[in-house]
Amino acid sequence: MEQDSGTLRAERSPAPLRIMLFAPNGGRQALTGMEKYMLTLIRELKEQAECLLVVDEPGVLAAEAGLPVIAHQVPPYHLPAEHEESPDTVIRRHPACGSLVNLLHMRQPDIVLVGGPHPVLPASAAKTLGIPVLWLLTETVTDPAWTSQIGQWIESYADWIVGVSDASLAPLRTKASERKIFLLPPTRRGEELNPDLHPVYRHKLRSVLPVEEEHRIVGFAAPRLKPEMGLSWFAAMAVQVAAVHPDVRFLVAGSVCDEAHYRSCRRLIEESGYGSRFHYVELEPHREQVLAAMDLIVVPSLFAESFSMTALDGWLLGKNVITYRSGGLEEMMTATGNSGLLAPQGDVEALTDCVLKCLESGEQPGSRAEASRRSAEAAYGEEAYRKRLAKLMANVCNRALVLRRRRKPSSRPMLRSNAVYKGKWSPALFLLERGMKRPFASAEAFRFYRYRGDDIRVVPDAVLNLFPTGRILRHDPPSPPNRPSVMLAKGRGRLVYLLTGGRRLPLPVVSQAALRQRGLDPTRVVLLPSDELHAMPLGKALQGPGDRRRSPKGQRRRYLGSKQAGWAIDHNPVRGRRLKSRKHSRARP
Repeated sequence: MEQDSGTLRAERSPAPLRIMLFAPNGGRQALTGMEKYMLTLIRELKEQAECLLVVDEPGVLAAEAGLPVIAHQVPPYHLPAEHEESPDTVIRRHPACGSLVNLLHMRQPDIVLVGGPHPVLPASAAKTLGIPVLWLLTETVTDPAWTSQIGQWIESYADWIVGVSDASLAPLRTKASERKIFLLPPTRRGEELNPDLHPVYRHKLRSVLPVEEEHRIVGFAAPRLKPEMGLSWFAAMAVQVAAVHPDVRFLVAGSVCDEAHYRSCRRLIEESGYGSRFHYVELEPHREQVLAAMDLIVVPSLFAESFSMTALDGWLLGKNVITYRSGGLEEMMTATGNSGLLAPQGDVEALTDCVLKCLESGEQPGSRAEASRRSAEAAYGEEAYRKRLAKLMANVCNRALVLRRRRKPSSRPMLRSNAVYKGKWSPALFLLERGMKRPFASAEAFRFYRYRGDDIRVVPDAVLNLFPTGRILRHDPPSPPNRPSVMLAKGRGRLVYLLTGGRRLPLPVVSQAALRQRGLDPTRVVLLPSDELHAMPLGKALQGPGDRRRSPKGQRRRYLGSKQAGWAIDHNPVRGRRLKSRKHSRARP
């Protein structure tokens, strides 16, 4: 039985919400777009809630988020092509799903937050326990078959579906209820872009390249130079612009991930004869410094991009941005009043025309850029982001309060105290005592305290989750905090004790047969170290029905004619007649 070894809470945190965020990759080396989006969300949420981050292994996200981190493997899941049971049952039978249900039992979050199109297992585990799920979508899913399958899972498991753009939410509009869907585009904190240092960054990079101040730079920026990001289309456009504007320079920023594609683009540039006017740098980790050196940013994405942080950063830094009409890019350009700088996807000539239009415009280039900056701030700035987030969190908090009311003792189902329970889909075993469920640390601890397989009662995991999780039951050492509060125990001697209420009550029997006569099972007696046993206060010895002494006749007669006897005469006719008879016989000479 695998258990999370972290400290478990016995009482609710004072924070209004406990949110568990699943980010399996965790940014091992660099943050993905999803992880950057989640980092922004974490920074806002941790001001108003207690947040826990679950990752496969600690990475960049864990370091920058500043949250408690739980290392837990969450594999990607793909439904088998052939299955006889329902998809939900097949998913819950996955071994990783059971361990996730265990984790949620231990930590008991109010909300589970998952991100991307593939976190099916954490979402399924949360719904098994009745925990609401908030599902983040930062990407567009273009495969029709996969979209259908993912859409069914998201509709089934998600209580809220949060997308960065209408493009990311489009596949779910026909499947999910509108009340579940929330639009929450990303934002960028002002301090992340360091706008006050923009002139310094610009001068520094231009000096290194080198590029004179009178030369305008048309830039392409992507964390990784993948073919679908459109580098080849940028190169084809750039050589045409270079032929018309000798004062224009070009900057390509990003990491090479496809050598063949990159060499092909470089060959096109070198063969044009304008290769000396092109420069190449890495984009990360100093994105804002690279973008500061550019005057015009081109985003020629060849896929339905859900949202472009490069475009947003460009606007917020006061740059002109030109894009293809791809997914969420069109939404962004329209929202900022730049629809005139959109080119049809894959159309190099139209892209070139947009760049030339921007370079040759009679108006000051800075005036259009400043208007775009103000529009971007209004649509995607911190204030706009927080307003949207507040609306979402009000809905989330209301739902969490409903769950908390169900966890109140008066609302919980009646389960037997001091009995062993497990959930239907989780391997963890719990001892229910004093209104809490205490997990066994291991199978060895379960056997050490003399429990057996036939003691286990199976209930729905959602029922078990209504009980707060208490301290872990351990057998090494079997100290009072680590052991059950009620148990039979003995030390080196023959005397057996009932441990309860923090005291040891001696049982005046020494044989197994005598224990059985009292209805006690001698196989349940736990052997404890004598020093542990004798450290407990000694209570009054327990006596069974056969151990009671009969009162002497004098003591019995003392009550004749008392108030108790009078009450018995009035309320118990049989006993009353017997007492009257005794009283008359005693009064007879």
